[in-house]
Parts: sequence; C-alpha cells; structure tokens
Amino acid sequence: MLTTGSLWLPAIIATVICFLGGSVLHMMLPLHRKDFGGLPEEDGVLEALRKSGAGPGNYMFPHAPDGQAFKDPAFTAKWESGPCGTMTLWKPGRFTMGPNLTKQFVFHLLVSFSLAYLAALALTAGMDYMRVFRFVGTAAFLTYVAAIFPAAIWYREPGNVVMGKVLDGAVWGLLTAGSFAGFWPA
Repeated sequence: MLTTGSLWLPAIIATVICFLGGSVLHMMLPLHRKDFGGLPEEDGVLEALRKSGAGPGNYMFPHAPDGQAFKDPAFTAKWESGPCGTMTLWKPGRFTMGPNLTKQFVFHLLVSFSLAYLAALALTAGMDYMRVFRFVGTAAFLTYVAAIFPAAIWYREPGNVVMGKVLDGAVWGLLTAGSFAGFWPA
C-alpha cells in the first residue's frame, strides 16, 4: 500500500516543474500579455479613486448592498448606463514579485501533495506509466482548472483570459502527470 509520504519525490518534482512551467507561461510566452488593458484617462481615474478614499479590497459597481437594490429604478438606470464591473484594489506601495512567487510555489506544493494523497488512495506501487499519467493528469487538470469557470461566469472574464488560464492548468496537469508517472515507486 502506498502512502502520501512515499510519493514525496514526484510531488516535489511536480511542484518545481509546475512553478518553472508557470514562469515560462507567464513571462516568456505571449499568452497572458493581453489579459489586462489600461484604463482610458488612467491618471484621472486614479486620482478619482484616491479622492474617493477607496482602500484595498474588492469592489463592484454599481454596488447593490442587498437584493432590493435591483428593484430600484435609480440602481437599474446606473446598471444600464454603465460602466459596470468589478475591481480589486491593492495596497499602495512598491510591487515586488517575491511574496507572490512564494505563494505560487506553496500553491503548487499543496496541489502536488494533495494529488499524492489521492494517488496513494487509488493506485498501487509498480503501476504502469500511462495508468499513473492518466489518473494523476486528470486529477491535476481538474484541480488546476475547475474553479476558473465559476469565476469567469460570475465576473465575466473575457474568453481569451479564461482560455489562457485553462491552458495554464492543462500544462500544469501534464507536467504533474509526467512527474508522478516518471517517478512512480516500483
């Protein structure tokens, strides 16, 4: 019987390879370069946000504090005339990649060890490469991709952004599958 601990090597390899693969996907390939656009009259919009006192957090505009707002003609008029959307504001200050890269690495680590747990429950030592690859690859793809769609549906992300995230998940799923299958215990 396998244990999660017996799969530490493929889990660590998958973590490192997915982290490096993500770096290639996001920094070297043009896949995500058009995920975000700049605002027209950006300086004026930024000044208006500063004056509004909006701090870090998630915002929806127009904002409906409760379900009753949707019945209010004034709210409906705001919604119909636009702009409408969601916005996340970050804490001001210098942007540094280090904390985000660390969190991304820990994310891959948690996914890899969760998949090791699942694989240890479902598979046995000595299984052939393709059986491990298919099982772990499917589970990894679902893990990396499943939550993208509800967010895309509710927050109306553009199709190219959603597809870019799905491609990221597919690549990470394949890299994870290869890591587990290639280093599966005999």
